[in-house]
Amino acid sequence: MITEALQQLVGIFSRRFFFNALLPTFVFTSAVTTTIVLSGWPIGTAFTWWGRLDILTRLLLLLAYFALVYFLSAAVASQWRNIVRLFEGYLLTTVAHRPIGKTWHQRRMDKMQNDTSPDPIAAYYLYPPENNRNRVLPTRLGNILLSGERYAKDRYGIDTIIFWPRLYPLLPEGFQRDYEASIIQYQFPLVVAFEASVATAICAFTLLLTHASAWTFLAVLFGGAVGAYAAYLLSLSSAIEMAEQQRSAFDLFRGRLLIAWPAFRDVRDENDTFGHITDFVVTGFQSDWDVPRDAYVERWRDTQGPA
Repeated sequence: MITEALQQLVGIFSRRFFFNALLPTFVFTSAVTTTIVLSGWPIGTAFTWWGRLDILTRLLLLLAYFALVYFLSAAVASQWRNIVRLFEGYLLTTVAHRPIGKTWHQRRMDKMQNDTSPDPIAAYYLYPPENNRNRVLPTRLGNILLSGERYAKDRYGIDTIIFWPRLYPLLPEGFQRDYEASIIQYQFPLVVAFEASVATAICAFTLLLTHASAWTFLAVLFGGAVGAYAAYLLSLSSAIEMAEQQRSAFDLFRGRLLIAWPAFRDVRDENDTFGHITDFVVTGFQSDWDVPRDAYVERWRDTQGPA
């Protein structure tokens, strides 16, 4: 019964939104709400108050609660990239030109990429090529993802940031599904770590305001911090897998970019043709756009070969 309900929910929302936004937001919002309610009311009083409400009021409160959860989930989904960048360490590099973590990772990278390193494969997965030493980030996650981003640039001269959105639609459907699954797997722990940190801060502040016992305060603070850090560590192995899939995509399918990309003469004739068509649409000018268009179509047919 529960499995069927979850499958229906996943069907309503995208898998990425459900697992990487809605589910963790519901869990941590519920935890924060419970802490706030129980800090102000004894549990018996809270149940008594709920029992006195009529059915319509209960339904309206539940509807408002789920609407709040959905709103917060949408906000989290809109910030996926910024959440990842936070754990990559970009904020630290903005605050400090040379944060401690960056120096430590540069030394570790130098040691792992040394010719006498006992495990050069680990350096391949964990750090970018040695000519990117100045780009090293102050976190493990940041350097794992950076190693995947810099691979295509260093091997083939392809800027991953620019060309990945153009290559992805050309990838086989099976590869796209595997890549989407790897994104969910590495982002989910990061969202959990982020929301656990926020929820811990809110709960700890609530406990301070309500003068809860020191042991309760420390348990919530310590437990939340450990949980958030553990979730961050869980994301690392999935991030390695995702970065390797990105490398493989450029190794195996980069040729599809060249095939899909127009030649210089095609771009020139396209510009001329669309310029003439714009004049026709906007001003009604009867322009002869067939000349560049026919040249483009003829070249395109030649590349396709005989029917």
